[in-house]
Amino acid sequence: MRWFPTTSENAFQSMITDSDQTSTGKWIIQCPGPLWEEIDAALMDGRLDAAKKARNHSIALVYCRSSDEQTVAETLAILREIGVEGDMRYKSDRATDQRRDEYLYDSADFEHRSAPLIR
Repeated sequence: MRWFPTTSENAFQSMITDSDQTSTGKWIIQCPGPLWEEIDAALMDGRLDAAKKARNHSIALVYCRSSDEQTVAETLAILREIGVEGDMRYKSDRATDQRRDEYLYDSADFEHRSAPLIR
């Protein structure tokens, strides 16, 4: 698949470390359509780290500086705020670099959890 260059307002660079959770990674959005403008606006105002889309516009990747659960969940929340719907998968850049066809998270992993107890 051919890609447009990665867009970032904060000099984002992919980083591969010795674990999936500490490597950078990305949410994979199928058929982003008109939401690309919303994603781009969130990039420009610094709410998202980086993104790129396929030349045929069929997929967008929205990157996180780390693949730990908190960072990934925060990015997912922003994507939901700007209108990205449906099930998405998250893949670490380490898995991509190693050509592993494994996903670290699914959006449902974060959205179907019960709220934490407040004491």
